[in-house]
Amino acid sequence: MEGEGSPAPADRLQLAVVDHTMTTNSKFDDLLAQLGTGKWNFMFFVAIGYWNMHLAPAILSLPFLAPQVDHTCLPPDNGYTVTSYTVDSHGNNITSTDNCNYLANSTSDGGGGFSQVACTAWLYDNSTFTSTLTSQFNLVCSSEYLRATYSSMYMFGTLIGAPINGCLSDRFGRKTMLTVGVLVFFSLSIGACWIPVFSGILGVRFILGLMHPAIMQSGYILALEVTEPKHRSVVGIVLSLPWALSTMAWGGVAYLIREWQWLQLAVSLPALLLLPALWFLDESPRWLIVNGHFERALEVLRRAARWNNTSLPPTQDLTLLMRAIQKESTIAKEAARGEPSEDQGCQQTTCHCFLRRLTLFRTPKLRLLTLVLSFNFFMVSATFYGMSLNAVNYSADPFVYMVVGGLVEVPGYTVMAPIVARLGRKWPNIVCYFVSGTVIMALAFIPPGTMWLVMTLAMVGKMCISAAYQILYLYTMELFPTEVRLQGLGFATIASRVGSIFSPFITDYLGPVYPSAPSLTFGLSAILAGLSMLPLRETLGVKLPDTISDLEDPQPQRYDRSDNSTSEAEMAKLRA
Repeated sequence: MEGEGSPAPADRLQLAVVDHTMTTNSKFDDLLAQLGTGKWNFMFFVAIGYWNMHLAPAILSLPFLAPQVDHTCLPPDNGYTVTSYTVDSHGNNITSTDNCNYLANSTSDGGGGFSQVACTAWLYDNSTFTSTLTSQFNLVCSSEYLRATYSSMYMFGTLIGAPINGCLSDRFGRKTMLTVGVLVFFSLSIGACWIPVFSGILGVRFILGLMHPAIMQSGYILALEVTEPKHRSVVGIVLSLPWALSTMAWGGVAYLIREWQWLQLAVSLPALLLLPALWFLDESPRWLIVNGHFERALEVLRRAARWNNTSLPPTQDLTLLMRAIQKESTIAKEAARGEPSEDQGCQQTTCHCFLRRLTLFRTPKLRLLTLVLSFNFFMVSATFYGMSLNAVNYSADPFVYMVVGGLVEVPGYTVMAPIVARLGRKWPNIVCYFVSGTVIMALAFIPPGTMWLVMTLAMVGKMCISAAYQILYLYTMELFPTEVRLQGLGFATIASRVGSIFSPFITDYLGPVYPSAPSLTFGLSAILAGLSMLPLRETLGVKLPDTISDLEDPQPQRYDRSDNSTSEAEMAKLRA
């Protein structure tokens, strides 16, 4: 259709992309306005929002399913624990135990003595968690990196799955991909509870990541494509809030259930309650029309009108309207992006996509945008997910940390809407970066025993980085010209997925060795992201550039601020 098949991530990016691309089809928006909003629309909103709520526990499962667990080496009968004694600067004796190695009798050289051998069995502290992936599969010592790998495999799956899902969603339909995603995701999520080998669990994590965009991305697109324009911004907010709400719920459920298999099952099974909704959900009528499926589109529109108690134009007029919409969409798509026709082969399409990415480096200003925004997406994503997963360093209670972390995201997603609609995008974003980076870096220098201060600063940093993330999507959409907007968004957000892949290794692999490293890394990342934005221009009140030539214009056109509709347009773009 209108470009949702470009490499875009599963999250809030799709709200901005879809809202922008759908404005080209004003004829269909008029038809949606005539259908109104009723039971037919609410069925989409409820079902998709409910399924989206179950994605946060999958992404943020590391702190509860594979946490860092205190462990003690269990040497065999002929082995001895490795214990060392040191004296600190105050003259106090310090005893430390090596939990990864033990001493064994060495008889191979005939001289007796002992040799150090890697431990193969451990005793785990079950005071917080009854059972975890860490204890079941011994993800400690030389296998410690597998904990971070467990989280990163999901992120890697979303990196690969987002562009694939976009292409498949454009070709086979939004509901088709949503159905596949829901069925595969929750079947594997439930089945993973009984996988006996950790390599199998890693494979499932990758597939879950592949299916994540099929639910989130296709679901968002489908919901917005059946929403009349005047409610689109509200729907954008409503569909974003389940993430924050489910993050809070995830911490609460994990507090009640401390055994990883039952916890995984408890957060997966409720998704099946709305599984029958897949039977009643319709395919996007916009997609059906653009792809020439007029008969199916008529059936969907008639069902929508019947459920919403509204009327439609005569069939003949509807057919003419659908043909006009299809023609308008085809012309707009070819003119704006020069996309290959559907009858081209896969090799030609791949070559065309590669050449489109090179377009992002065609001119100096476009190169600056591409590099700066990609850098920002990498940094903000690494920081956001790093702060979400770093409960072990920032809170004595990982459950409280998760609940409060989800709570502070709510103002981060909503309060910034009126601020940037009036003060602009650039400086509020920079301020959020600097505040977040400063408080996160300060965490590295807070002395032990002040956990309340650590928790407070961590939550301030999490709220500010959440707000910066939200603004960044809008700002990026407005900076790139229409000609390459979707390509630019896709390229930048691929960088964000790479950042999210690295963040678990910083928090759970590097953090235990150098406790201050995560705070310094994430804090510095946020500050560097803010500094990199200084060369960019403000977009508040400026008309979106349509071509690369418009981007190079030193005097961009501005909206007439006396027009009352401009303020509402700004708010709508932000919320979407």
